[in-house]
Amino acid sequence: MKTIKSLIFIIFATILLYSCEQHKREKEFLDKYEYEDFSQFKGVIMYIRGFDDSGKIIITGSIDFLKNDSLKFGYYTLKMDTQDNNITYMHWICADKEVELDTIKLQHLAKNFMKYQISRLDVDTAGNVFVYIKDFANRAFVRFANEDELQKRNRESTWTKVKNTDNWYK
Repeated sequence: MKTIKSLIFIIFATILLYSCEQHKREKEFLDKYEYEDFSQFKGVIMYIRGFDDSGKIIITGSIDFLKNDSLKFGYYTLKMDTQDNNITYMHWICADKEVELDTIKLQHLAKNFMKYQISRLDVDTAGNVFVYIKDFANRAFVRFANEDELQKRNRESTWTKVKNTDNWYK
């Protein structure tokens, strides 16, 4: 019985510590980037997929402004060195074939994305910002481009304004 109580206590303490760490990371992000201009990421989805065998970060996503009707560019995978943020590999995927492109814009976006120390960033074409701190599946915050976007998105979900911020919601 004592072992079970100890196990329950350890599990509870672990959950509590994890929750506190998540809250701390969210607060640090908002303190630093509450008024950040994310317009360079408009139409971009960028997230950390994991690491390759050599320890390089694998970043994947899509970029709307690079898609076109003939080749449908936009989906990409890149690998970035964790020491100097140097991009060692970049691969573009089209709807009907795969291509290799060296895009300075994507390199710039990836390096800027890494400074936020988050797992995922989505900025839609309207300018709404979706931030994922912990992992690329669990959204932490949303900053809406304007009041109309907030009202439109209220049909999808109920949003709670983050305390002491101008325009961030959970």
